[in-house]
Amino acid sequence: MRHEHAARVLAQRSKRLWIAVVQQAIDDAMGRASFAPGSPEEIESIQRQALRWIFQDRLPVANSFHSICDLLDIDPDRARERLRLHPAIRRGLARARRRRSG
Repeated sequence: MRHEHAARVLAQRSKRLWIAVVQQAIDDAMGRASFAPGSPEEIESIQRQALRWIFQDRLPVANSFHSICDLLDIDPDRARERLRLHPAIRRGLARARRRRSG
């Protein structure tokens, strides 16, 4: 019984950690890299990395957006659809596309 309780607590803590990771990635993808009070170029780089992790990482491998969504019982494709609706995300994706093509 004690072992089962400990396992449940550990699972809950793990889930909270992954929720925090996804939330930070979303904040970063919106250009709100709060932990990096650096230059606009540094913040843009962090935004690009977060957008890449969320939108280009489609394999269910360890620590991928896809696998973390699965762990959290979130449909990763639906999450991406919803995130694309946010103006800051759309601007970041457009900026990344221009950067790749330019």
